[in-house]
Formats: sequence, structure tokens, C-alpha cells
Amino acid sequence: MIESEIPGQQAGSFLHALPYFFSAPVSLRPHMTDHYSSLYKSFEWLVPSVFNIADACCHRWASSPHEARQVAIYFEDQVGQLTLLTYGQLSEKVNKLANGLIRMGVQPQDRVAVALQHSAESAITQLAVLTVGAIVVPLTATLTNAEYAERLHDSQARVAVVDKHSITALISAVDNQSPVKQIIGIHTDDDRIISWRTLLARQPSTFTPHVVSASTPAILIYPASVPNEPLRGVLLDHSTLIGTLPGFVASQNWFPKANDIFWTSYDWNSPNGLLNALLPTLYFGKSIVGCPAGRTIPRLFTLLEHYQITNIHASGADLRRIREYPDALEEFDLAIRSISCLDIDYDPSLGQWAKQRFDVDINVVAAPLGFGYIIGESQEKWAPRQGSMGRVYPGHRITVIDEDGKPLKTGQKGRIAVNRTDQNDYPDPAIALHYWSAAQIHPLQAEPQEWIPTAIRGHIDKDGYVWREPEPEPDALTGQQGE
Repeated sequence: MIESEIPGQQAGSFLHALPYFFSAPVSLRPHMTDHYSSLYKSFEWLVPSVFNIADACCHRWASSPHEARQVAIYFEDQVGQLTLLTYGQLSEKVNKLANGLIRMGVQPQDRVAVALQHSAESAITQLAVLTVGAIVVPLTATLTNAEYAERLHDSQARVAVVDKHSITALISAVDNQSPVKQIIGIHTDDDRIISWRTLLARQPSTFTPHVVSASTPAILIYPASVPNEPLRGVLLDHSTLIGTLPGFVASQNWFPKANDIFWTSYDWNSPNGLLNALLPTLYFGKSIVGCPAGRTIPRLFTLLEHYQITNIHASGADLRRIREYPDALEEFDLAIRSISCLDIDYDPSLGQWAKQRFDVDINVVAAPLGFGYIIGESQEKWAPRQGSMGRVYPGHRITVIDEDGKPLKTGQKGRIAVNRTDQNDYPDPAIALHYWSAAQIHPLQAEPQEWIPTAIRGHIDKDGYVWREPEPEPDALTGQQGE
């Protein structure tokens, strides 16, 4: 099991509340760098039959008088105005919106589109949709009219939530024979939509989360469109959150510790911000800090210092923006202890800079949509190998397959694939086995197969380190990819 340091709870009761863990105790002493084998071999999935993401990330904390007073969200807007929500306050707002959605006719497994800028309201809305057992469809606030229309038609969303950044394009999309029947607006002024503030003001603050099985669909995410390809959304179950936790914990150097506070540079309405930052942080009952993208570096450092942020999941572009700022801002007293970055967005010079500037090793991770954190580093527990993607995280099994789906030998190059089950033959909860297209759920394959291919090309060396290979360049004449 993972030892955790959550204020105000007995270790045993807290561990009992968490449905995944290693079966043997793990020391949290620093500078221990080669525990990989024992961690991997001792890991066991413990996924409950009944599991609702919103209950696990919000309502269960609010049910305890002590945890209800803990801060869940700090969000500073463009002008620095703070929205602070304790777990109790977060649960109340989520419950009010959940009651409002029910009054609007939202039923379990209905799709609700959430087209909001990065904000506290974005977190509240997504948790409310999950609370009532519906499927949340997070959409960024920067899509075009045509992009919104395509996604609304495909998802058959009956309700949409908008703000001043998305309202014009989305309402135009709704006018185009959209299935959306009702729209909720945040900080908007339009007679055609329901005011968020008014809706919440009229609802009770209590609600019993809808009981769902862990395998119930929860989140529908549309990746960027591919030219000449039909729209295809990744459908994630409630158990997907459990599947992300081992890699999240490891990549954040054994999150959570007693004073951990999280910040990510990703929008909470994006896959990276939602699945790899917001939900795991709330799952552990800790605080997450948010602010709009593009904040100046001095203002960002003020944020990091003021909230004593310890853990960061950031894009390589944002890390480079900090590094390239001409002033090192040495006067700020920072508490950063862990940084993770996607391997496709990382270069070794970033790691050298972070070690020199913050005395922190950046843990690279690979978390393809529909698979969760499958490969990466945890430099407090096992040694990195420069240039590699790291090792497979506990709870997952990977191999390299050829074009026919057959496993290749060590060192051979092909497509990285994830097994449906772990080393104990237990289903891997991180893998999305269904997708959404043309207003319907579809199985990933017509025939179940053991190894599910990712989009990553690479090879695995004899020590288990994974190395990404570049995609073949398309042939100039045929347009087909060569070997």
C-alpha cells in the first residue's frame, strides 16, 4: 500500500477509503531510487463495483466535518480576484447545479456539453454532471461554430453550459438544428439561456449522488479532428479515474504528502487538466490552484509563492516560458517539490534547468487519451534513463506489436500496446474499451484482443525502459507512411 499523509485522518481509515494500492508497505524516504521491481510486483488493483467520480472527488470529503473545511479549489481570474471553495462549499454548489440539471430533465447517461474557459465553474459543472449520472462532454471555449456543431450533433448533448468566451459560437451552432434543448450561461447576458446564478439560487444544497457501477460511462472527450476522418470521441468510465492514480502518484513523487498543493498549466476542461490534474488532486482531498493561461511570469511566481505550491503538471511550452524569462526571480520563496511533463513536450535541457533552478527532477510521463498514465518516471523511486520515456507504471502491462498485432521481441520497433489486464489478470481500469461516434457507443474492436495499440511507436530495452520512435514520414508521391 501507499502510505499517505492526510491531515485529520487515521492512516488506516484513509487507506481503506482508497480503492487502489500496493499490497506491501512502501517507505517514503527520499533518495531511494531503485524500488521499481518491488513496487511493480506488489501492485494490486482494487476497484469497487460501485464508484462515482464526483462522490470520490467531492461529496465524500464534504461528508466529514474536518475534511469539509479543507480548501479544494483556489482560482484567481485575470485580475487576481479569488474564488475559494472548501470541499463543503464545492459539494454544495455541485449539489445545487445537480438539482438544477434534474429539474431541466437531465437523465442518467444523457450528455451535457461543457464549453467553459478555465475556471472554478468548470470544475463545479463537470462534477455536477457526474453527480447526476450523466456523461460530461468537456469542450474548450475556443472552438469554432462548425466544431461545436459537429460535436453537439455527434454527442446528442441535450444541455450545454457556456460562458462569455464560448456563447457566440456555440449558440450559432445550436441554431443549426442542434439536439441541444437548453443552455446554461455563466456571466452572460442573453434571453435565450438560463442564468447559472439564478438557477443555483433556486435549488437546494443537498443531493444524493446517482449510484453507478465503476464501468458506467462518465466522460466523453473529442480529440482534435483528423481531416477526412469521421469524428470519434473517447468514452471514459468512472473507473478510469482509478486507473490514472498509480501513474499520477508516482510521477508526482508519491503524492499526496501532508502539505501538498497542486497547480497545472493545463485548462481544467482539457483532457490533461481534467484527467491528469484536477480529478486526481480532488480524489486525494488536497487543494488545487488555478489561473488563466498566459499569466506573466512574475505574477505566476507570486501565485506559486503565495499558495506554496508543491506539485506541478505543466506543458513543456510553459516550462520553457518560465526558463526564458530574463530575471530568475530568486527573491521568491518557493516550495516546489515535484514537476511532471509529457514526454512529447520535454527536452533534457528543461530537466537540467529545473534541477539547477528549483532543485527538482522533472518526471516525464506518457498519458495517451484512453490509456491514462501508462509510462513514465518517478525519480524518488527508480532511476531514470535519459532520452527514454521511463518504465511502465505499476498496474499496467505493455509490449511492442507489429502491424498484425503480434508482440515483438525486446528491442524491436513497433507500436506500443497495453494489455487489457494487469499481471494478476485483473482488468486494467485505465483503458477505454469503447468509443463514441455517430451518436452511439461502439466497442473498441469487433473482436476483443489482448493487446490494445496506442498511437506511440517505440521499443522496449532489456531493462524495461521504453523509447519513443518518430512516426514514419509520408511518401512524397503516394502520401502513405513508409517504414
